[in-house]
Amino acid sequence: MQKTPLTQASTRRERQVQRKKEEIITAATRVFAAKGFSAATTKDIANEADIGESTLYNYFDSKREIMLAIMDDYKQLFDADFHEATALLSREAFVELVDKTIDVFTSRVFFIRALIAEAWIDDDILENYVTARLQQISGILRDFFSKEIEAGLFQSIDPQLVSRFAMGMFFSLVVPVARGVEPPPTPEDRHALAEALVSVLIDGIHSPHGNIHNT
Repeated sequence: MQKTPLTQASTRRERQVQRKKEEIITAATRVFAAKGFSAATTKDIANEADIGESTLYNYFDSKREIMLAIMDDYKQLFDADFHEATALLSREAFVELVDKTIDVFTSRVFFIRALIAEAWIDDDILENYVTARLQQISGILRDFFSKEIEAGLFQSIDPQLVSRFAMGMFFSLVVPVARGVEPPPTPEDRHALAEALVSVLIDGIHSPHGNIHNT
């Protein structure tokens, strides 16, 4: 059915509103990352987006609403990235999961900086936007370790505890990038980091041909 001019105009207006919201969200992400959520103001965000502060309020009611919109965008991106990672069937799949997770965290540095800062002091953000995502990854790892332990390929150890070790190792790699201490890794470096993490976690660091000397 052919659309009427009024319907077309309405659709065009909706697209314009959505684009402007995305511009504001992008600007706010940079401002929150640079100044922190508490110190940032709607005026800072408006200046970064190159609009008037009163114009910003045509799209968002408050600074917190902008922050939650950022969280929602990130949650959808994260869930889409990990939609198919419901199970790890091999060591190679484990490396791919770590590689993908490093990419998710280091390719969105501005957001991660703001997220870490606010999750530390805001229980709502921590619970609804951080914990659920981390539990998803932890659950995938736990199931993988449980399967390998039951198959006799790994030593008998609490799989939940091992998944926590893995998460700790992972964050030791991405937090320096999020803090700006290190640059984001290249795809090649990212894969090498994933390979190293999985190797240390599964194989350990002791050479099978070496001996540990007691002193």
